[in-house]
Amino acid sequence: MTTQSGRPRGLTVLFATVAMSAACLTPAAQAAPATSYNDCAHGLFCVWSGDNGTGQRCEWRVDDADWLAGSRTCKWARGTRVQSAYNHGESGAPVSAYTAADYGGTKMFCLTSGRRANLKGVGTYLRSHKWAC
Repeated sequence: MTTQSGRPRGLTVLFATVAMSAACLTPAAQAAPATSYNDCAHGLFCVWSGDNGTGQRCEWRVDDADWLAGSRTCKWARGTRVQSAYNHGESGAPVSAYTAADYGGTKMFCLTSGRRANLKGVGTYLRSHKWAC
């Protein structure tokens, strides 16, 4: 028996089965995991490029006098403003963040332990921080 296209019906069914099987085996695109304040592990000070702990993240356990060349770098901070921050430290110490390296420029905030914050407006460029106010 043949189909209207002139192919044997068995081949048409076989091709349809193979095509459906291939479609079922193709993995679906994975959505990128959403970042949030919850991604900041206990013991860390974290900053993000977006509000409410979203966007790119940088994190530290200790003071860092220069985010661009210090013990742990935050490459995106060179040209992207920090929009949100979270002090999830273990010691209960507050964290201060500054607009210049070596704790210079303007002290933008002092976050007490466990505190989360969005920076006003469009955020600010930050360059260093220390576990003290």
